[in-house]
This record gives sequence, C-alpha cells and structure tokens, in this order.
Amino acid sequence: MQTKKMLGLMFIAVLAALATPGRLVAQARSTTAFNSFHVQSAYVGKEDPYLCLTEDNGAVVNNCSYSVNLLFDLPIDHIGDKTIRIQDYWGAPREFVQFGCTSYVYTGSEGGSFVGTSLTFTAPKMALNTKDNVPALGDSMTVICWAVPPGEGVANLNWNP
Repeated sequence: MQTKKMLGLMFIAVLAALATPGRLVAQARSTTAFNSFHVQSAYVGKEDPYLCLTEDNGAVVNNCSYSVNLLFDLPIDHIGDKTIRIQDYWGAPREFVQFGCTSYVYTGSEGGSFVGTSLTFTAPKMALNTKDNVPALGDSMTVICWAVPPGEGVANLNWNP
C-alpha cells in the first residue's frame, strides 16, 4: 500500500513539474512588430519616420516615402541556441519589394557582436527563421530589418528565450 501511495505522489510531482512554466519545457515568446520596433538611425532631411510608420493589426508598416531600418529587441532568459521566426507584412497592395533581416547577439563590449542568419523576404505573408547562439548570460539579441521599402513591413516575431 505504501508503494502505491509513494508512486502516486511521485506521479503528481512529475505532472506538477511539467505544468510549471519554464521548468522542463522551454517557453516561447512572441510579439507584434509594432509593439517592439525602433528605427535604427536619424533620417536627416526627411520626415520623422515615427510619424509615417503605422500599425495594421500589430504589424509595423512603412508608410514613409523612403526605406527605413527597423530594429526589434528580443529579451532572452537562457544561453544557447535561439530560433527567431519573423513574419513579414501581408497587406502590400502593389508589387512586393523584397527586403532582408539579420539577427544579432551583442555581448555589451566593444566589437562584441555575433551575426546570426540573414534572410530575405521575397513575397508578402512569408515567415522565415534565423538562428543564433547566445554564449553567455547578459548578452542581448536583436533583429534588424534593413531598408524596409515603402508599403512593406514586419508583422510578428517569435523566439525561444
């Protein structure tokens, strides 16, 4: 009888550990692009990009008259391999203009960055993955989408922290 009771308690403990977030199963994070973007650099002589970058169902859409570089901060909790899934904007009413994104890991020291995967969006509604390795706690991870053309944008980002 004691053996059955002990096995029952052990089974309950295992189930509780599996149900506790962050214990045995890696948790994923997700954010809409509009909630997490920053513009990379100043645009001298052009309109303020924060006045012409708009939101469409969570996507950040470039409604400026020029291309912009968009950065996305991705908080991480653990060292190791990371996969980042990036979805581009779905609503381009005209011919799609391709653009690319690259993932980076920064160590916080001079020259301390690692380039992850570069990818190119060639059509609306694509979802592509980058790969990075975060070697140490305290490192930072980001995605930069380069020269996002007018009418295009980024919809969503998902990653394992």
